[in-house]
Amino acid sequence: MTDNHPKHLSTTALAKKIGKESKELFILLANSGWIVKVESHWQLTAKGRFEGGTYANHPRFGEYIVWPASISEHPVLGLLPEAPLSARTLAQKTGLPARLINRVLANIGWLKPYIHGWLVTDLGKEKGGQQHEGEANAIPFVTWPEIMLEDASFQRAVSGLTVGATQCLDGHSAEAPALTCIDNWLYTLGIAHAVDYTLYINSDSSSSCVVDFYLPSANAVILYWPDAPSPDVLATKLAQRESLLHSRIAIIELTLSQLDNIDELLTRELLKLGVAVY
Repeated sequence: MTDNHPKHLSTTALAKKIGKESKELFILLANSGWIVKVESHWQLTAKGRFEGGTYANHPRFGEYIVWPASISEHPVLGLLPEAPLSARTLAQKTGLPARLINRVLANIGWLKPYIHGWLVTDLGKEKGGQQHEGEANAIPFVTWPEIMLEDASFQRAVSGLTVGATQCLDGHSAEAPALTCIDNWLYTLGIAHAVDYTLYINSDSSSSCVVDFYLPSANAVILYWPDAPSPDVLATKLAQRESLLHSRIAIIELTLSQLDNIDELLTRELLKLGVAVY
């Protein structure tokens, strides 16, 4: 929103100036007693007025709160790193895409999906999750205290999506960390998959091969190519690929170097096969 009040900043503009997300700033100011939501609109409290808050008017959006530019130096804004963290902020801290963060939290029982957005569960509330809704669209979202980054179940779920993952989150077994990473991505996104799956190429069962992953929703296999494979492993992989090329089964091929970008890569490849990943 454009601020038409001289030398003052809207809350959104203030957040941009200090390099923070606006929804986090709204939450911090509310928790600090500066603003309060009344009938879906933010209003200043006596504390907020004392700190310099006032109102401005926009010809289209009506009345909104503005702050003096000097407020960016106020000590309370230094609490933002400790303020409730959004999925986007958690993504920045963990190196995962924001949409995966919500999936991770859902898989460990802290969130549940809504028509649009996410709702905190009772377990999530115990972990400090706070329910909110978007300013413009009322889509529900949840924020978290910084201490949740230290939670063992959250750390385990996040680490499972890294190349160095050591344990499959869904109980599957994998021979290498790279395969564990792939399995955990599929599990986190809710994509049905089989591992070490015997796939019959012909309807008469005369030809078969064991594939790393089979995805029934896409009628596709994921073929992982390890770095510097032994001659026997390389021969097996080449034979698998040759058999699959003569079938109607799609092949998604992955290498170790691609796993750092697994979310974007697999999302794109699955969309080509008619499977949308959210």
